[in-house]
Amino acid sequence: MTVSGPIVRRAEPPDYPAVAYIRARSWQVAYAALMPAELLASLTDPETLRIRAEAMGTGTMAETWVALVDGDVIGFVAIGDERTDTPPDPLHGEVYALYVLPEHWGDGAGHALMNTATSQLAARGFGIVSLWVLEGNPRAIAFYERQGFAHTGERILSRFDGLPEVRFIRGLNPALT
Repeated sequence: MTVSGPIVRRAEPPDYPAVAYIRARSWQVAYAALMPAELLASLTDPETLRIRAEAMGTGTMAETWVALVDGDVIGFVAIGDERTDTPPDPLHGEVYALYVLPEHWGDGAGHALMNTATSQLAARGFGIVSLWVLEGNPRAIAFYERQGFAHTGERILSRFDGLPEVRFIRGLNPALT
């Protein structure tokens, strides 16, 4: 762990391959008991990583931030307007993804990324932030609870893999909630 903690900055196109790899490695470790081993192994296939990194440059919805330690990208968070099937609430933002390389879990990068995410969303005028987490991921659930998020009781099946996800929310700006 770096004594001063990670540096967090806005992601740039050269960071996209590292972001794709961090997502894949985090899934491989965090979801090992939840997803088929073949699927998880395929996530770090070079072609899969290339496609994922290229796709990052085409999206307009997410704002991505990266955490660096000694100049290396070790984690990221993606944020934006709350995704919903109904008209979005202009006061609701969302954390779409927050992943840190497993070897840096517990080093403070996740906390630094979440602080950046919530401060950026609050600066954009959002009063509430939401996120979805796999129901069978107690480590992530505990992390989000430590960050002040509360379970809403909402549950959906993921569009990606059909696994259950649960929703958490947190207030950002009491004047707007």
